[in-house]
Amino acid sequence: MKCGNFLVGWIIGESSPSKSVIIISDEGSKIARAGLYVAAEVDNECILGILEKIVSGNPLLPEEISDSKEVEILTSFPDLTKKLYKRGYVRWLSKLEPLASKGIIEAPRIPIDPSTPVYSVEDYYLKKIFGSEENSWIEIGSLVGQPDVRVGINVNKLSRHLAILAITGGGKSNTVCIISKNIVEKLGGTVVIFDIHGEYSKAEIASSRNQKVIEPRIHPLSLNLSELIRLMKIPSNATNQERILREAWHEVISNVKKSKSTPNNTIINLLKEKIRNMTDSKKRDKTKVDIKAVNGVLNRIDDLEENYRDIIDEHTHTNLINIIEPRKLNIFNLSSIDESGADAVVSHYLRRILHERKLWKNGERTNGYPSPVITVIEEAHVLIPKDSNTLTKYWASRIAREGRKFGIGLVLVSQRPKGLDPNVLSQTNNKIILRIVEPTDQKYVREASEQLSEDLLELLPDLNPGEAIVIGSMVKIPALVKIDYCKSLSTSADIDMVKEWEFLAQQTMSLDDIKNLVL
Repeated sequence: MKCGNFLVGWIIGESSPSKSVIIISDEGSKIARAGLYVAAEVDNECILGILEKIVSGNPLLPEEISDSKEVEILTSFPDLTKKLYKRGYVRWLSKLEPLASKGIIEAPRIPIDPSTPVYSVEDYYLKKIFGSEENSWIEIGSLVGQPDVRVGINVNKLSRHLAILAITGGGKSNTVCIISKNIVEKLGGTVVIFDIHGEYSKAEIASSRNQKVIEPRIHPLSLNLSELIRLMKIPSNATNQERILREAWHEVISNVKKSKSTPNNTIINLLKEKIRNMTDSKKRDKTKVDIKAVNGVLNRIDDLEENYRDIIDEHTHTNLINIIEPRKLNIFNLSSIDESGADAVVSHYLRRILHERKLWKNGERTNGYPSPVITVIEEAHVLIPKDSNTLTKYWASRIAREGRKFGIGLVLVSQRPKGLDPNVLSQTNNKIILRIVEPTDQKYVREASEQLSEDLLELLPDLNPGEAIVIGSMVKIPALVKIDYCKSLSTSADIDMVKEWEFLAQQTMSLDDIKNLVL
């Protein structure tokens, strides 16, 4: 039985059911590369593996040489290059036939004998493994070095969550763009992107009828106390301020809801009035009043109005379905607000998505949200940090634990994996890992990824932009993928500062005229 057409090499040394070392043939060296899929025979069955690492050496030039003159002498012999060898390290994944025909992984149980030939796997099998006729799959790219083999992911498995990790410029945004566009336009799905820097908000990722850009607005009737405290930036140790705010806020919101009409005064003004009245009432009752705490709360409300007057909006919708529209790519443009504001907005909508999806799945159609949702959090290390608590971190961790049951997928996007909360990151069953250079980031990702081997980890610094290691339940086996190019984000490339300086230097107009230029 022959497991392929092109001989890559032969197994040498000791093997285990999961790993082997191969010596690569002269012909095999022409195609051998990290990420190549290979196969070898055991008991009349072909076993599929991935070539994770390749090294080259020469027994006449071992690492122990410390004298440059020895190297100089040895390299003068014309036959030295004939001693060169290439060695590959293979991880065995599954029996080939059940994986290709049924999508079932059957791990090998016995080691492959030394001297067994190893072949490259035919495209026919790879196309069956990485493609699918099921309508829950979308294509995201091609195998690196094999552009004819398209790679798909099972979107249903995104309910087990996804992390997209890379250095700046590694291709994270492009990957988000491809996945989001395909989910919305090919599957009619609902995607929410929390866009910290506004790059998605400027691009037409999906068609105009399938994409909606949302400004960060929260109706105060939908706001909970924790979000209000975050926006007001009340410190965790300011317990008196929090107590005063809690008492006044609950009473104001209760009164407004009972009235069933929009008050002539804004809810924030009613809140300030209530706090002042509480103080006067306690003075009349000769109850001890913490004037300093009261004034502190009133000052923070003034700051709230100044800093976040656009976020607290009584003219925005209270019904979630009118804000996050089903079957669309919904992009929250958070570029105009600071981290505290972004934390409040993102946590607010994560909380509501989880709550209303629970209601819907439990049969409450009036107040529930009807569509499964994929939520994408950009700059996740900022909003879900390792060493501090945020509201987004709390609700993201809730979704990471509970979201699968209610059709909510969490996608974390970050260029600083080591800054991400390890508990939330470890609950992302799927990962798309593009180029990562920093060793501690690599180590952090390795610890959070059961399927990422040490050999694959070594590939991360050498990946080209847009190349990624894709692992998890959304693919049948680990893959080295060239992610498709998303033309929609071409406007988000780095600014050509020198070109803009040159343009301004050529202008003879006044400063006021220059201010009105659109560069």
